[in-house]
Amino acid sequence: MPKRHYVNRFVKDLRPWAEEYVDYMHYTTPLTTGLGGGYKFPGEYIGQYGVYEAVRHIYSRSKTLSGLMNEDGSELHVSQRYFATDLEKGIENVRSEFREKHQLDDDTHVIFYAPGNEQNEAQFTAETARKGIKEFLLKYSAPTSLSAKALPLNKFATVISLHSGSEGEKWIREHMKEQEWHGRVIIVSSDNDEHLDAMCASDVGIIHNG
Repeated sequence: MPKRHYVNRFVKDLRPWAEEYVDYMHYTTPLTTGLGGGYKFPGEYIGQYGVYEAVRHIYSRSKTLSGLMNEDGSELHVSQRYFATDLEKGIENVRSEFREKHQLDDDTHVIFYAPGNEQNEAQFTAETARKGIKEFLLKYSAPTSLSAKALPLNKFATVISLHSGSEGEKWIREHMKEQEWHGRVIIVSSDNDEHLDAMCASDVGIIHNG
């Protein structure tokens, strides 16, 4: 068995020398590239349900890309050549709408945090994430930052994604009543795929599941 496994979206651009640090890939987007000498990076396509849901949501929110879906959204038509470009345009569209809705400027740094839907997951990450984000904001936002170019605190926001009706959501809400989060906090849920909108609008993500 290969020793070093890696899960990623693509395997198509990996070259033979990548085996020096990764032995085997598990990838979620079924795009592969044959290289010289018949080489194909060792790996397996493990399915794309999560990826499919996200891509379908992004496509559905774009006037241009929604035409590439069938009526019930069970099929997507993607271009092997322009898929990345199309997806980036779709993400930018969702990003702009989410930021406008929540009054977040283009230069506002948004941190996405998903603590998990189980209580033990939320308990494992919440306090560490809260303290880490606070330290980050104190270091990089004015007036606490030592940098003369630091943006004010209102140019930073934390988005917390909660799974509606879960034990994780219940525990996080109780925890937030007891422990104050530094800076602006926006709560989103899995309802209407609002968490996917928030991911598109964020600059960095902290996600825990299992």
